[in-house]
Amino acid sequence: MSIAGSFSSSHFRIQALADGVYAVLGNQHGLCHSNAAIIDLGDRTLVVDTLTLPSYGDDLAEACRQLTGRNPSWVSLTHYHADHLLGNQSFPMTTPLIATPGMSDPIEEWMGQYQGAIDDPAGFKREIDDFEAAVDAETNPSKREAMQTDLARYRALYDELPRLRLVRPNTLFEGSLALSGSKRSIELIEVARAHTGSDVYIRLPDDGILLMGDLGFFDTIPFLAYADPLRWIDVLKEFEASSYETFVPGHGVVGGKDKVQLERECIEAIVAAVQATVEAGDEITEAVTQRLPEPFQTWASRGRFGEMNYLAVAKSLEATK
Repeated sequence: MSIAGSFSSSHFRIQALADGVYAVLGNQHGLCHSNAAIIDLGDRTLVVDTLTLPSYGDDLAEACRQLTGRNPSWVSLTHYHADHLLGNQSFPMTTPLIATPGMSDPIEEWMGQYQGAIDDPAGFKREIDDFEAAVDAETNPSKREAMQTDLARYRALYDELPRLRLVRPNTLFEGSLALSGSKRSIELIEVARAHTGSDVYIRLPDDGILLMGDLGFFDTIPFLAYADPLRWIDVLKEFEASSYETFVPGHGVVGGKDKVQLERECIEAIVAAVQATVEAGDEITEAVTQRLPEPFQTWASRGRFGEMNYLAVAKSLEATK
C-alpha cells in the first residue's frame, strides 16, 4: 500500500497497510525509534503503543483524528518499555488504556525512574553530562555512534520533562481480548516470557496483518536484556507458520515472513554464539559478536545491545538447565 498522504510528522512516517490500517514507523536509528499503529474498526479506532515522548504522542493522536475522524476508542500497549508508552498523556484520560497484569509492576518501576527525573531535572542533567563525557572518551567508532544516538534521545527527554505526565494503564486483560467495530474485528494476544515477561501482539485476520510489538525487530539486533530467547524463537516460528503475510515490528520497517525468519535466525545465532562461548570457557564480552554469522555480525558491530544481550542470554540459558 502507499504512504498515507493526509498527515505528516517530522517524528515518524505513516504507511497505509489496508483500508483504515496504518503503520506508524519511527526511524530505529533516530530519536523516535519505535513504531505504533492506528486501526480503524469502522465506528471505533484502536491506537497501538504511544511512542517515545509526549510530542511524538501528540502527533500520533492528531494523525488518528485526521485519518479516522475521531479520537481512539482504545489505546493498547504491547509491553512495558518506555519507548512505547511515554506518549500516553496525549490521549484523553477517559480513553481505555489497555495492558496486561504482567506489565503493571514493570510499568510502575519504569515510571518511578521517570518520576525521579521529573522531580530532579538537575540531577538528570548531571547524568546526561556524565554520559556525554563517556561518549567523548569512547574510542570504538561504532559504539561511539550508538552512544551519540542515545545521548540525543536523553537530551530530547530532558527537553520534554516539564510537560511529561506519567499515565498508567486503566484497563487490563489476560490471554486474549477481541475488539470489534462495524468494519473489522481484531484480537489482542498476550505472550508470556518472550521479549519481556508479558508481550501483546495484535491480529487482523481479515487483512492478513499482524502487529508484533517488540516481538518484532527487523534488520537489527533484538533487545534481549529481559527476554527468554528460546520462547521468543518459538513465537517467531508460530508467526512464520501462520496465514499472516504482513508484519509490523516494534522496531524497523514493515515486512513479510522473510523478515520474521531473519529475526528468528538472528536470535538463534546469538544463542548459539553464547553457548559456544560458555562451552569454550571464555568470558561473555563483546567478543561474542565474532562468533555470529553475517549479516548478524555486522548488525551487532553497530554498537547496540552487545554485551548486555549476551550476558542476558547466558543467564537465561543457565536458568533452563
